[in-house]
Amino acid sequence: MKRTDVAAAAFCAIVVSCTSSGPKVVDELTVPGTSTAFTFDIGQVDQGRYYLADRTNKALDVYDAQTGQLIAQIQGGFAGQTGANNDTSGPDGVNAIPGTNTVYVGDVSSVKVVDVGTKTVVKNIALTPPGSPKPSGLRADEGCYDKDDNLMMFSHPADSPPFASFISTTTQTLVTQISFTGSAGLEACAYDPATKSFYVNNDGTPANPNGEVDVISAASVVAHAPVVAKMYPLGDCGPTGLDLGPGNEMVVGCDPSGAAGGAPAGTPIVTLILDRTNGNKLASVPIGGADQVAYDPVSNRYFVAARRWQTGGVLVPAPAGGSLAVVPSLGIIDAGSRTLVMRLDAGNNAHSVAVDGAAHRVFVPHQPQSSNALFPAAGITVYSTR
Repeated sequence: MKRTDVAAAAFCAIVVSCTSSGPKVVDELTVPGTSTAFTFDIGQVDQGRYYLADRTNKALDVYDAQTGQLIAQIQGGFAGQTGANNDTSGPDGVNAIPGTNTVYVGDVSSVKVVDVGTKTVVKNIALTPPGSPKPSGLRADEGCYDKDDNLMMFSHPADSPPFASFISTTTQTLVTQISFTGSAGLEACAYDPATKSFYVNNDGTPANPNGEVDVISAASVVAHAPVVAKMYPLGDCGPTGLDLGPGNEMVVGCDPSGAAGGAPAGTPIVTLILDRTNGNKLASVPIGGADQVAYDPVSNRYFVAARRWQTGGVLVPAPAGGSLAVVPSLGIIDAGSRTLVMRLDAGNNAHSVAVDGAAHRVFVPHQPQSSNALFPAAGITVYSTR
């Protein structure tokens, strides 16, 4: 299910950066059932398949990452989009177990296990807040996979207090949970096999009102007593996406417009690169307003879904009764020099990004954007990585 190559050619006729010498738009994919609306969350690529949490169709969408053909829209009780409330909507986070047909998908008060081979939801893992006998009706959001201990971590950002659940991928049952007392919410996480730790973006705490990275040792999770061993302050970041980079690097997407502590006007809109062993800031790259971020080891580049990027590169708060003046973008950062390679236009609410390094393709879903002729309809823009 793709639009014609004429659509991609039209992009390159308008966007200056669509040249043969760098990343450019190469395709535009359609999503069935989204003619009037399209809401979605996180995406991921694994084994040549692109997965997208599609709330409009209450499905996990599966595409062939090389050809762009739709393989399936797998349904099975996902909540869908409930009005404008993301906290009660799903599917959310998407986490494949590499080398298998199994994908763990966050949903409302649960995580669903999807078998892509049979195109079915094979298990619904119900999740309640720690100490509570009842589900909260709020979502399990983004997650990450610990292949060393066969664990899947999911953040529950909207509960009070926010908490994280750790699920055994061997038994497909809950192992343990941890509450984040005083936290304003949780975002993306990543597991590092080198330090054997989980890293998770914390929206804000009394000590760091506009965000920190919390570090949880896998050993404490295995012992059913997870604790935050370290935390890295992020300043006026408003952290969202997180991924591991080369060496000891870690990339953190920032969105100061959503900072829990209220980032001041004029705050730089950036993406941070940290040393994940000690939290030292290695670079502050001038592209941001992000949600999901992704590292591609093939091109050695970071890709930033910067839906709330603003011209000028600093936070200009929305006027009373108005909205942010944003320029949705895909930011591309060279991991070697830690510098911005390029900013490409993206469609409305382009907050999800997934990379197939082998195919040199980047997938960024979006809603229609009346202010940009490049995105007249909902879809998935496909960019090249180089």
